[in-house]
Amino acid sequence: MVNSKRVAEKVVSDLPSKEVGSSLPKGDSSSRRKPSQDRSKERMEKILAATEACILEVGAANLKISDIAAASGMANASVYQYFSNREEIIQALLERYLDYFHEQNTQLLTPVDSVEAFLVYLEDVVYGYHDYVKSNATYRAIWMDSQGWAELRAIDRKDNMRLAHVWVEKVRELVPDVKADKALNVFLTCIETGAHMTRVSVEIGGRVERIMMEEMIAMVQGHLRTFFSHH
Repeated sequence: MVNSKRVAEKVVSDLPSKEVGSSLPKGDSSSRRKPSQDRSKERMEKILAATEACILEVGAANLKISDIAAASGMANASVYQYFSNREEIIQALLERYLDYFHEQNTQLLTPVDSVEAFLVYLEDVVYGYHDYVKSNATYRAIWMDSQGWAELRAIDRKDNMRLAHVWVEKVRELVPDVKADKALNVFLTCIETGAHMTRVSVEIGGRVERIMMEEMIAMVQGHLRTFFSHH
């Protein structure tokens, strides 16, 4: 059995640094306490770290505020000062993961200066996401539960759209006459297909995992080469 409080104390220092107050869903939570002071920020980090530890122990679907409070060494009421329910905490945690990966992707995209370099970049993105999914058990657990959770699927879809827009901007620098709306649809399809197949390959594991990854990358690159060849 995992000691959630002990794991939470270790995890808090490993989380990508990002103030999560601005990423919380709008509504009743918007009027709640914001992490404007150091103490509040520290408590917010403890809550998120404790949530990670608890998800590893019981899964996202079985998570309770009381579990998070106990793991963070806080009272239930203290947790509710920052989040109105467990769903908001999981959403904030997922947004943090996606923001971190998005930042990595955009940094890799900056030096891309040709269509062929863009296709190589896509391969790096796919394998980067693969490594991220495989090494982050909490993210995998959240994603497994998000299949039936509309709010988490919406967050993932929004993140995919964000990356697709970034790709359109970059490609329009490389191929000025490309149609932005068509490129957006093509990129979004590639991103969602690639992400889904990557997660499935990780779940399957073994030799099939590598085969799926290689075939998926070849498929995406081939589709995009065809798309670019018509512009």
